[in-house]
Amino acid sequence: MLAFLFKKETGNICEDLNSFYSKLKEMFSFDTISDERKEYLKTQMEKFGYLPYPQIKALEELSDAEVLYALEFKWAANGIFKDGKFDFSKTSVLARNNVKNSSWLQKEGHDIKLTNLAGLGNGNNSDSCGKFMDWLRQLLILPSGNLENNIFGTTMYLIPFHPREFGVAYLPTASCVSPNLEDKNILEKTGLNADEQVKMFIKLTQLAGHPVIYDILPQTGRFSKIVLTNPECARWFDINALIEELSINVDKVLSKLTEKYSKEDLDIVGGIYKKDIKGESYGDLSEHYKAIFDDIDSELKEIKVFLSNSMLEHSIQIKLHKKAKNIINRVANNYKGKKLTENDITNQGEIISALISSGMWPAPGGAWCSAGVPVFDKMSEGASYPTFKHYKFDNEDVTHFANLDCQTPYYFVNLENGKFNKDVINFFIDYMKNLQSEFNFDGFRIDHIDHIVDEVSEKDGVPISYRAPRKVLGALNTAMKEKVPYFAVLGEYMLWDNYYKEYHEDMNFDLLWGNDIVSQSYKTPEVIADDNLNLSNYNISSKKSTPLSIIKTYNNQDGEFEAIDRYPGQLGVQGALFKWFKYKFLPGGRFAQRPVMYIDGDESFTKTGMEYVIGNEVSMKREKDYDFYSKFDAIDRFVKNNSVITDGEAHIIRQDDDGFVAWMIQKEGLKNSILVIANAQAPTEKVLKNDDNGNSWSEIVEGREVFDKSIELSCDYSIVSEYRFDGTDFIEEKFVAATNNLTFGKLMPSEFKFFTVIK
Repeated sequence: MLAFLFKKETGNICEDLNSFYSKLKEMFSFDTISDERKEYLKTQMEKFGYLPYPQIKALEELSDAEVLYALEFKWAANGIFKDGKFDFSKTSVLARNNVKNSSWLQKEGHDIKLTNLAGLGNGNNSDSCGKFMDWLRQLLILPSGNLENNIFGTTMYLIPFHPREFGVAYLPTASCVSPNLEDKNILEKTGLNADEQVKMFIKLTQLAGHPVIYDILPQTGRFSKIVLTNPECARWFDINALIEELSINVDKVLSKLTEKYSKEDLDIVGGIYKKDIKGESYGDLSEHYKAIFDDIDSELKEIKVFLSNSMLEHSIQIKLHKKAKNIINRVANNYKGKKLTENDITNQGEIISALISSGMWPAPGGAWCSAGVPVFDKMSEGASYPTFKHYKFDNEDVTHFANLDCQTPYYFVNLENGKFNKDVINFFIDYMKNLQSEFNFDGFRIDHIDHIVDEVSEKDGVPISYRAPRKVLGALNTAMKEKVPYFAVLGEYMLWDNYYKEYHEDMNFDLLWGNDIVSQSYKTPEVIADDNLNLSNYNISSKKSTPLSIIKTYNNQDGEFEAIDRYPGQLGVQGALFKWFKYKFLPGGRFAQRPVMYIDGDESFTKTGMEYVIGNEVSMKREKDYDFYSKFDAIDRFVKNNSVITDGEAHIIRQDDDGFVAWMIQKEGLKNSILVIANAQAPTEKVLKNDDNGNSWSEIVEGREVFDKSIELSCDYSIVSEYRFDGTDFIEEKFVAATNNLTFGKLMPSEFKFFTVIK
């Protein structure tokens, strides 16, 4: 329905979009807005280019009509909306500005905002998913850029919006948009369904000056429609066959244990072990029986490894692909055997049940450090699903690290010989190219690609794990850039062992995830400056014509994971504000351009719950710290409008052990510089502690004031003014007399000041 809205950018797309928009305005008439309110919104939009509200304030204060009224100023400022009508030839702001490469995403001063469409509603009132008009509120408040400084509007980074399993956004069941996101009112009045509503929102976002990137996966949900329509893209286990083979081998093992245990005891425990393989209950074992059980299990370890490896060899996989396809076609009533599409899968649950009944399960992922194939161990208690063992490249059991047994990695490579499956690789690349075309994304963030090139995933350049190989990622990224010249790719690599070259030159990534969240407690200004220097040195020596960038991360979806447990909310209000400030005010210069990423909700100091919201299709419960927002927003605006920062480089002058720090930001060719003074300690911070016995633990520590600090610049420099926050902006206040030294009686934890310096 209304598919004509989403054709490629040919024909009269403006007329089609204007038809939709007129229906939207009929739903939310501007006549309901008072003249006084219109003037207020007009003034704010013309001054800032966006409405300087946090999302919670936009949700609670703005009517739907006011949202549309204010957005028209944003569209008009982008030159694509005039006299109440859209008029444009290209949707993407990057295409409209004739951008030819991906440097737009790397630019110092640029922001990336991680956004979950489902979370954009008012979670303070209801868990219900955010819907279309809630999304437009986010678009309205999304900070604009400054093209004079080559900074585009804040990039909207969308996490997966597909239907999902187990409350995990990264386990999609289908490629369509989740029906939970559908606004029934919009559907009724305009005819747009869930898929079309998301496409329309992306279109309106790009027309408002914001690039849009999307989170993609080198894996899929266990029985997703991708797997059901393309069984050959996955590895498969015939669990029934494995159980049968293991039961035969149990009898062989029992014969080896006759000298150690009685035949009667072996027969009893052997029967129990066979039940255990099938997931059948058998009660508690005596100590003696448990010893026999464990011996059987130990004897079977290598057999289980052999059987799983054998079943996942390519010659067997061809047969299992055929078996899976026959079951799927039969249950889908596809008797002619035509190539199925996801739209043909109308009884997904029935197909899954039929596959499971036949013992057919896609092979899962594993642990971050597992190599080789997953090894079938036994069915879960109650026989609901198969369980697996996972081993490292050196055969160490790493099953306790495994959290990916419910995903299906793509069958990119035959692990028994390292040969690539070209058909699967081509399918994956084509799928992603089609996804980009369907939604017109400006870039991708690729999930789950840590440890691609280290010893847990490669040996002598040959892939040895379930993870996407570097060759596949390089081919994907190259194909996307050939298709869309300005297409940017962000890789979720946390810089383990600093494989810059491999991700940049071999895999063609523009931007890397970085380690700022896991390292929050020791990312001092000095460490950030060192990060900048390392990146700069790499880019200077790189043979690639386009540079690499690494995100400076205020917050991301990893922080609340139990294994990490580091996020801005732990720092207190002032500590979080200083974290934002230092990432914005520590530019790396020409060869270390780095954007900053944050999450929807951060702007009003929402402390926790973000990881839950990202995983589940619920709206976010948000804090209402409007004072925090005002400063957060003012820092961002100051940076975007200050070329000393966006084009300059920060140099640490000194960083004392007590937290006192001073740095200078300078731009080549300018006499004006910026001097920053701060107490880098946070009011509260979770840190890792160690004792002399090798024990470690985390605890919250409190920061302290620093007293009686002085800074003296060389006589070539004069400090002429200080910037002070007036409630909206940082305003320059001139000194009565210039000086080259400053003294600070006391600086509270995370207190910062900045000054103008003239040479």
